[in-house]
Amino acid sequence: MKQFKIIFLMIAASMLLYGCPSTDDEHRYIIFVNNSDKEIGCQEFWSESITSADTLIRCKTGIHGILPNSVHEFKSLSNSGWESDFKTIPYIQYSVVDIEAYDNYISAPCDTIRKYVPILHIYKLTLEDLQRMNWTVVYPPSKK
Repeated sequence: MKQFKIIFLMIAASMLLYGCPSTDDEHRYIIFVNNSDKEIGCQEFWSESITSADTLIRCKTGIHGILPNSVHEFKSLSNSGWESDFKTIPYIQYSVVDIEAYDNYISAPCDTIRKYVPILHIYKLTLEDLQRMNWTVVYPPSKK
């Protein structure tokens, strides 16, 4: 009887583990590489609907500082991975800013920040863009 219990538990455990979906094909992070010799600020923005007005710095959203020649990982919005996230968002936007200027105006009103903190580059990336780029965004962009 004891052997039957052990075998039954092993079969049940195998069935449970077999039933868990594999997430090997799902990408949980977008890798942002700063290949410049200066620290930059990077702001991530995503929404179900994005307009051209959304290319401005979003003052109530944080900006991640990324040191020179280093990497920052932007985690998926859900536990399912970025592929699932892109079922509801058209693209993801990364705004790269001068972090020194941002630090100088961080407590200023939003219109002052937008006036004096330069946006160095804006990436608007679709699922297909990220798949083509192997889920890695590089700043500064390469000149092709």
